[in-house]
Amino acid sequence: MIKVRNESDLRNWFKKNYKKLGFSKIIKSNSLGFPDFIMLKEGKKIRVELELESSNFILHNHSPKKVDLIICAIEDIKLKIPTLKIKNIKLIKFNQKAPYSLQELIFPLFKNELVLTTSEISRKLGISKGAAEKALTELTIKNKIDRIKKEGITLWLPKEKK
Repeated sequence: MIKVRNESDLRNWFKKNYKKLGFSKIIKSNSLGFPDFIMLKEGKKIRVELELESSNFILHNHSPKKVDLIICAIEDIKLKIPTLKIKNIKLIKFNQKAPYSLQELIFPLFKNELVLTTSEISRKLGISKGAAEKALTELTIKNKIDRIKKEGITLWLPKEKK
């Protein structure tokens, strides 16, 4: 059984196991852009996007015209793009204990401050701005925090509990 907590775990698994999925080579790996990978399969370039859940493709506002294959852990919706669901994969949910979870580490930061920037979260957790941005975006998609974009800066704040 393959256990993943987030897309970063899925990405790491994919880098080690892409040949098991029929690919012969990673041509390009794009950790902060779209698509995630350009792969070689049977002499053809294939643009691959990794998603934990197939519905994340829509939530992330990806263009179907710029990808050839979606690889996911959970196919929760059918897409018009070819989709490959990885077998024997288990998603460790947000409330399950994992060795670490950036998302879980972010919430305590809001106890002392109502609003934080990506740079502040990056600095306080000792992670890259890209990793912070990704975790914050996932929390926004899960409706746990709000994002306010201003010219040159993004502000993050926890959702009000009702």
